[in-house]
Amino acid sequence: MMQARLPSTPRCRGLMASLAVLVAVLLGAVASPAIAQTAAPDPAHSAHLPCVGLVLGGGGARGSAHVGVLKVLERERIPVCKVAGTSMGSIVGGLYATGYTPAEMENLIDTIDWADMFVDDPPRPGQPMRRKDADFRYLLDLEIGYVDGRVVLPVGIVQGQKLLMLMRRLTISTWNVNDFDQLPIPFRAVAADIINGDKVVFEDGDLALAIRSSMSVPGAFAPVRVGDRLLVDGGMVDNVPVDVVRQMGADRLIVVDVGSPLHKEEALTNPLVIMDQMISALMTEKTEATLATLRPEDVLIRPELGDITAAEFNRGAEAIAIGERAAEAALPRLRALSVDEATYAAYRERQRKRDFDPKLVAFLDVVEGRSPSATREVERAVAPNLDEPFDAERLEKTIGTAYGDGRFQQIDYRLVERNGERGLQIIPAEKPWSAFGKLGFQLDDNFNGRNSYMVSAELTFNDVNTLGAEWRNVLRLGRITGLLSEFYQPLGETGAFYVKPALELRNESFPLWIEDAQLAEYRVNRRQVAVEAGWSPQPEWRISAQLVAGKDRGDLLIGNPADFTNSEEKYAGVFYNATWDTLDNINFPTRGIRVSADLETYHDTAGANVEGDVARLTADWAQAWGRYHLLLGAHLSSALEDDSFFQTQGFLGGFLNLSGFDERALFGTQTALARAVMYRRTGNTSRLFSMPMFVGASLETGNVWATKDEVDDDLILAGSLFVGFSTPLGPMFLAYGANDEGENSWYLTFGSLLRPQVK
Repeated sequence: MMQARLPSTPRCRGLMASLAVLVAVLLGAVASPAIAQTAAPDPAHSAHLPCVGLVLGGGGARGSAHVGVLKVLERERIPVCKVAGTSMGSIVGGLYATGYTPAEMENLIDTIDWADMFVDDPPRPGQPMRRKDADFRYLLDLEIGYVDGRVVLPVGIVQGQKLLMLMRRLTISTWNVNDFDQLPIPFRAVAADIINGDKVVFEDGDLALAIRSSMSVPGAFAPVRVGDRLLVDGGMVDNVPVDVVRQMGADRLIVVDVGSPLHKEEALTNPLVIMDQMISALMTEKTEATLATLRPEDVLIRPELGDITAAEFNRGAEAIAIGERAAEAALPRLRALSVDEATYAAYRERQRKRDFDPKLVAFLDVVEGRSPSATREVERAVAPNLDEPFDAERLEKTIGTAYGDGRFQQIDYRLVERNGERGLQIIPAEKPWSAFGKLGFQLDDNFNGRNSYMVSAELTFNDVNTLGAEWRNVLRLGRITGLLSEFYQPLGETGAFYVKPALELRNESFPLWIEDAQLAEYRVNRRQVAVEAGWSPQPEWRISAQLVAGKDRGDLLIGNPADFTNSEEKYAGVFYNATWDTLDNINFPTRGIRVSADLETYHDTAGANVEGDVARLTADWAQAWGRYHLLLGAHLSSALEDDSFFQTQGFLGGFLNLSGFDERALFGTQTALARAVMYRRTGNTSRLFSMPMFVGASLETGNVWATKDEVDDDLILAGSLFVGFSTPLGPMFLAYGANDEGENSWYLTFGSLLRPQVK
């Protein structure tokens, strides 16, 4: 089992190192490996050869250089009998120990979708419709939990769900190997216990979990619970584990150090860099002390990686080439360890990755968690794997479906054997909180004295009952001020049906414009109760019906009371909706379609004093070609019988909604808008950690009319030029818009390119 060695003072990873190991994790990302069934004998001393031990240090993306070193060792026929690694070194070393060739690892680095690997959630099209709805509420991507009377934050930016799945897939050939000495090459991974600072050396147990633990950069990845230990990246205690390989019995060592250099003085410009420099200096001191213990017969390789940072996995090919050159520079010493071709071929044959027989999955055991409904959700999601040959890709997809529910911190799996049959054990770990909060932000400014903002706070209680009910409460301040409380109750065996009673108190500002002059502004006070029932058997679509009753009161804030009066409308009705949503992203979408069709029927019952029907249609389609993206959209609304009251009005105006006008400057019972938005991502698109920037333009046409009889082809033509940024607060745009009515405006706005209405 894993063993703690050499208690030491905990050290944090630097910011760059953190990101580096982050990516290292990904090293096992794309291919679906062949899977092994039985362990191979250790060839370390199978002949009179000296045992050459390989030490691979941590360094994030810089660790790709390890693969270049391995390419030279393979070419020069240098047999490796022991391997140990830390962080990125544990990934490369672990894969090499399971039988991967340097060429296979190089291909992995080239083909991994690094950006996706650092996102725990499954792709948006596969997420439940309820989670997709949250995208339109301008919420920040941060959950603030509430546990035992205290507020807690996630323990890592990334939980590491996809990374763990990749490690499972890439090491599946060793699913039944518990003793790491029985791997094709004996292996050790180094992690650290974040509670007491102990160095933890994995010599047996779960290989995928050992590697995942070794690369859990504090603050970046969530720590990994293994037994009674809470483990993080091993770089904080032993970034170049020379002593580990020596204790394994190696006669000679090949040591590869890819640690990041210290910053130059001119780069020390802010507190974060200063802190990173301090931590890096401590790690460097410890590494130098370790390397000072090397013997004359050991070989130290330090690739000159220059300005490649720990986070630049997009430069993996460059790092591999540098590692290869560094190993070639050490050839005079390395060749002393070389063996003849026949001996090396036989040696490597014993170390190759073995095949795996994907037997039928005869049983599925889901470990029960705190919530019965969450356990049932996992059981439903993974059920398609039962009585089918084991398929890692299918299993990961079904686990991702369950993870998209939003209640889980991690969902792991293991192949297990029972009574001669092979099955799966699914191990879900729920988030430590059942209540959590999220914050939201929206801003619009036209640089001409007209601006609005909205901040929101949501508090959600999960698993209110054994059926998995959710109670969501929203507080809004600004352009929209009010409270919303809704109770979402899934029903049925699969939870596809639901009922959702809701209560809303809402005050919203609405300006009234004629030509280019604002004549009045109302504050509309709404009080509404509703009960919705719906069905969403697949994550792509949903149909629903909603009983609604409420009251709107318009209070005049700006304007002549002789011309504009206060008003009050009571309404009751039934709303119908059908939505199809496969967009991959609503901020800067690259592919997919979203169509939402609504029919609102108002009846003069239950004290209501308005009557009429309103139909609304919203459609958006996105496609990308490399850096270039196209978004086509259409928005239509119609009061079918020309009934005119507040609920029948549609609004246009603002950025991408007839640019040039102020926000919601146009209104009528009949509205139409069509638009085409072309935007291009600029800069280095292969960088993982950056603030994406887009430049784009739009062409829009549409109008509003008071009645259907007035609808004609007198459409307003508008357009805009904009720069957009994907920021931690959400998408931000600086734009200039104009139209053929002579209106033009600058815009600073936060929000999606879809420009959705807040519901």
